[in-house]
Amino acid sequence: MSESSLTGRIFAVAMAGLFLAGPVCADSDRPLSDPTRPSGWQKTAAGPASARAPLVNALKLQGTFSRAGKRSALISGQRVSVGDEVSGAEVLEIDSNKVILRIDGKTVELASLVPEVKSPVNNRGKRK
Repeated sequence: MSESSLTGRIFAVAMAGLFLAGPVCADSDRPLSDPTRPSGWQKTAAGPASARAPLVNALKLQGTFSRAGKRSALISGQRVSVGDEVSGAEVLEIDSNKVILRIDGKTVELASLVPEVKSPVNNRGKRK
C-alpha cells in the first residue's frame, strides 16, 4: 500500500469519527467555560450596593475653598457648592477639610488627605 493512500485512509477514518461524534459544544445551550479560571470559581451577582461602592471610591476630595463666606470644594476635578451634584452624589455640607454627600439616600463623608496649613510664626513666637 502506498504512503499517500494510507494517509488518505487515516484522514477518512478521522473525519468519519468526527462526523459520528456529532457537535462537541457548538450548539450547546450552556455557555462555554473559561479554562483559565480556577475550579469552583463562581461569578457573583452585582447588586445595587456593589454598584455604589465604586462611585464612592472614585470620588476624591482635592480641596475646599471659602470666598466671601461661601464655601466650595473640588471633588474629582469638579468644583461644587452645597446643593450641587457630582457623579450622582448630592453635596450636603462643606467644611474646611471634609465634604458630606448623599448617595442613594445614604450620607457619605469625604475627608481631605491634605493636612491643615498653619500660619507661619515669626522669630518671637507670634503669628504673622
